Amino acid sequence: MPNRCARARIAGLLCVAAAAAAVAGLAAAAPMPPAVAVAAPAPAAASAAPAAAAPRTRNVVLVTFDGVRIQELFGGMDEVVAANGKRSGIYDIDRARSLYDRPTMEERRAALLPFFWGVLAPQGVVLGDKAHGSHVTLRNPHAFSYPGYMEILTGQYQPDVTTNDLKRYPHTTFLEFARRGLDLAPGDVAVFSSWEAHRFMSAREAGAVFVNAGYERVPAPFATEKIAWINDYQMHQMALWEVGRPDTPTFHLALEYLKAHRPRLLYIAFGETDDWAHARRYDRLLDALHIYDDYLRILWETLESMEEYRGRTTLVITTDHGRGIRPKDWVEHDAGITGSEDIWVAVIGPDTPDCGEVAPAATVHQADVAATILSLLGLDPRSFNPAAGPPIAAAFEP
Repeated sequence: MPNRCARARIAGLLCVAAAAAAVAGLAAAAPMPPAVAVAAPAPAAASAAPAAAAPRTRNVVLVTFDGVRIQELFGGMDEVVAANGKRSGIYDIDRARSLYDRPTMEERRAALLPFFWGVLAPQGVVLGDKAHGSHVTLRNPHAFSYPGYMEILTGQYQPDVTTNDLKRYPHTTFLEFARRGLDLAPGDVAVFSSWEAHRFMSAREAGAVFVNAGYERVPAPFATEKIAWINDYQMHQMALWEVGRPDTPTFHLALEYLKAHRPRLLYIAFGETDDWAHARRYDRLLDALHIYDDYLRILWETLESMEEYRGRTTLVITTDHGRGIRPKDWVEHDAGITGSEDIWVAVIGPDTPDCGEVAPAATVHQADVAATILSLLGLDPRSFNPAAGPPIAAAFEP
């Protein structure tokens, strides 16, 4: 590991001790306040504020893979799950093994996610390999999608978000805060999601940012000829479940919007990994992840081909929740299933050291993603939400 990566890791670990000492000192000096039914502010243990130097990042692209476990991200094909034919749901084990099974963990993950591990990871940091001392986890206790996405978008656990019901909540997201803070038009902050719930969760006010979610057409003022074609194409694609569209039109609508409208902040939310897991088709889950890897390749190569984005864009990739770790429960996730709380995050861009996987490292929370993105955009996350998690220390050059 390069020296600057070691320094970043050590700095993050030192934050834990410093924050613990500060909390202990405050506790000794002040009486305990009465209990109140609100979310507690996130402690600073996981992260340190980035340096005051102006960031080189001008644009941020956030990508989420729904319900992708740390086991697949860091280890590729899970032999424990794959070996149980009935509980894995693998239709053709020989095909699955030929595509994704390799002798070592590093080889398996490279076979599953070749572009992520071969090109992206070396240009940034990847956190969450719990087995090697890097833990990324949730603050919300639910470990399912709507609470997880709201934690990402608002920078904290929201106690009133307890279901996956499609509704808008009165919580400002970092997307709408960034739009105001950077004085952008609504179309300069864009969300493309396979799950229609993002139409409601992306902003507390409808229309504050551009959102295309579920089976939804991009409106004519934003539709190029190719976008118009994808608008029609998506209506002929049947999703596995009824609550969203397949990821292919989501990705290609986002890609064409990026080319045509040059948003400063783009969020792409994929969902089929969670769909295939709930369907108990481990082979199709792996296939979906392999396709996501190629989406990342196309996205990154597109960004690098555009002057506005080349060398000025940070890519943040994460997930909303983990899931079970055993053959009998890998398909599920909630507060009672061990492993559902374990997630991961990758940050790749000009302000982030070229470290690859960083472990051991200080604990990071899902709530820290919002402040990290706002800091990369040169905005003060404390003005966004004083209760939000802090920026991820390892994501910034020491």
